[in-house]
Amino acid sequence: MRFVWPQAIAVVALAASLCATALAQSSRQDPSAEPLVFALLSLADAEKNALASSPDVVAADARLAQSRYALAAARAGFAPSLVSSYAQLPQGNPPGPTIVSRQVTAGLQLTLGDLVARAPAVREAGYALAASEADRGAALATERVKVVGLYYDALRARAVAGARREALALANSQFRAAQIRTRAGDAPHLDLLRADVAVAKATADLETATADDANATEALRAESGAAPTALETTQTTDLSGIDASPIDPSVAVARARATRPELRAAALAIEAARASVRSARAAGFPPITVGGGYLIGTDSGVPIRAPTINAQITIPLSSANDDRVAIAEAKVVEARARAAALERTIVLDVAASARTLAASARVVVATTRARTSAEAERRATELGYRNGVSSSLELTSARAAYSQAVVDELSARYDMEKARATLEIEVGK
Repeated sequence: MRFVWPQAIAVVALAASLCATALAQSSRQDPSAEPLVFALLSLADAEKNALASSPDVVAADARLAQSRYALAAARAGFAPSLVSSYAQLPQGNPPGPTIVSRQVTAGLQLTLGDLVARAPAVREAGYALAASEADRGAALATERVKVVGLYYDALRARAVAGARREALALANSQFRAAQIRTRAGDAPHLDLLRADVAVAKATADLETATADDANATEALRAESGAAPTALETTQTTDLSGIDASPIDPSVAVARARATRPELRAAALAIEAARASVRSARAAGFPPITVGGGYLIGTDSGVPIRAPTINAQITIPLSSANDDRVAIAEAKVVEARARAAALERTIVLDVAASARTLAASARVVVATTRARTSAEAERRATELGYRNGVSSSLELTSARAAYSQAVVDELSARYDMEKARATLEIEVGK
């Protein structure tokens, strides 16, 4: 017994030391509870890179270029054409040889119908160009909202993975301590089983969080075009100073009505459709072509040098143009319906975003209070477990509750920041 008791005392002391170390580690400020930002990629840089490589923005730029060329073509629609002709014809000359008549004509020609159609065509192309510019602005805003969501989703996934990693490390430390205390007879075998369950649960949570982190990071990298190394390093940040003041939904909707490029594009699309009706009506004007020039040649062996003029009118007998006018008028109705549907969607989305921001701010307050209470409960339970008052079940439950509270608070903070940034873009900031 002289050799057994010192060994037992040493084992118990070692277990107590491990427990104290685990408790001390958990009592310090948990670094996983701090919000993170990417050290080498700011949100502004992510937006800039995404706007430069987004297929939607590239397509909007291409449509804008097409609209510019269409306007230039419409403005140049009424212009004279240079015409020239050469004719060589045999002419009879009985009883002499056949005479060859040669005529060269050069002059200008224009169609009066082009003049009638030019003004509405230019107006239609001008509205289409303005609508394309507004569409490009809408594409930029949509891409920014997408990047904001991916950026903060990636940060949230990274922070949650860090919290899960800290929880697993603490669970492993507690498991090792439980092993030593169980072997020394200082704790029942049930404590070891509970510690093992806690490790398994923490391991599963970490695996899920790690996969979510990888998926969110890859989505952000693909959208922003950032180098893989730009998303490897993070650093803690303080989100408490961010202005997330709630905005009244009606105020947010009023701002969006005045600034959203989609609404302006829809209004311009209506005007372009109206102009296309006028263009269709002008196209029904009978084409009149007038040409003039100077002719040089011979006729019946006699030299000819004289000015020429000719006019031609074409009167269509079909009703195809009436059908084209009807089609254009139907497009006006369609453009109005699309504008109304778009406005309704924007009003609902902006109002919902404003309410989401207000709710997110309240959620942050609630989750912060929950995390503070969970931390106090965990520390009290750890102290009670150290003094034999609390059970291992209570300790495991308190630590699991605190770990989840940390995750909930981090998620709420990132959700609030994402809601704030999204609303700012939606109201045109």
